[in-house]
Amino acid sequence: MNTTEANIKITRIGDKITSISVFMPIWNKMSDQGNLLVQLPLLGIETIAKDEIDAEKAIEEAIASFCFVSEHFGQGLEKELQVLGWISIDGETGEPLLGYSVSDTDVMLERLMQTGENYVNSHLEVEAA
Repeated sequence: MNTTEANIKITRIGDKITSISVFMPIWNKMSDQGNLLVQLPLLGIETIAKDEIDAEKAIEEAIASFCFVSEHFGQGLEKELQVLGWISIDGETGEPLLGYSVSDTDVMLERLMQTGENYVNSHLEVEAA
């Protein structure tokens, strides 16, 4: 059985997140107003950018904001991700690792996951506030 996956590895110093490693599909499309709509459906986020270059920064800011809000106003990043369907995976380094896995038996979701571009950021710094 094949799976399509996304994952997030969380790095902390003490109880503060310092960075995360992200691998997940995203979707971009042009709006009628000429802006680039960027969707991060596995996080429930949609953001807007001027162009492809601006989209990279918009994605980083959206993910960092999600982390900040989860930590300060939610139940913590790991629990907030689990509410969205992410599952805890045993990481090799002991750092929290969460994954989003879709088995090939879920044909519709598998096709949706494959149509997105892969967003990869192996070290997205998150302000520890």
